[in-house]
Amino acid sequence: MTLQDTLQGYSPSEQKRIVEGAYQLGITPDDPTFRMMATLGRYEETMIDLQARMEAMIEAWAALIDQKLEKTSKEAESMHYTVVSSAVRDEIKKIKPNGTAGMKVQSGWGLGTVSLVCGLVAAGSTLLGSLTTWNVVSNLGTNQSVVVSRNEIKILQWAKSQEGKQMYQIILKNQAAIEACQTQQSKTQGYCLIQVGNR
Repeated sequence: MTLQDTLQGYSPSEQKRIVEGAYQLGITPDDPTFRMMATLGRYEETMIDLQARMEAMIEAWAALIDQKLEKTSKEAESMHYTVVSSAVRDEIKKIKPNGTAGMKVQSGWGLGTVSLVCGLVAAGSTLLGSLTTWNVVSNLGTNQSVVVSRNEIKILQWAKSQEGKQMYQIILKNQAAIEACQTQQSKTQGYCLIQVGNR
C-alpha cells in the first residue's frame, strides 16, 4: 500500500501536515503504525459524520410524528362532526311532526322527545370530544421529551457569545458571496473570499 493510497481522501495540505507530524513522532509512512493511525483518523471522521446524520434523522422523525399527530387530530375532529350530524339527521327523520300541534307539550311526547334527542346527541358529542381530546393530550403530553446534546448546548452558547454574533453579522453581510461560492464549488475548490471588516 503506497502513501497516496493510505492518505486518499485527504487534501494535499492535510497530507503534508500528516506526513510532517508522523516524521516528528519518528514514524515513517511505510510503518504499519502510520497506516493504522491514518485508518483510525478516517474512522473518527466517519463516526463524527454519522452522529450528525443521526441527529438530523431524529429531528426529521420528530417533525414527521408531529405532522402525523396533527393530521390524526384533524381527522378525529372531522369524524366527530360527521357522527354527530348523521345521528341528528337520523333522529330528525324518525320524528315526524304533525304541523305545529305536534310541538305542543299537551300529549307530553312532541317537545319532550325532541328535547331528549337533543340532550342525548349533546351528551354523546361531549363524550366523543372529551375522549378525542384525552387521546391527543395523552399522546402529545407524555411521550415527547426534548433531548439536547452537549454539542448542541455548546453551539447555542457560542451563538449567543460575542464571537457568534460577530460571525452571524459576517454571514449576513457576505450572503451573496457565500451562495456564489457554493454554486461554483468546482471552480473555487472550497475556497471563498469574504469581507470581514467595515468598508
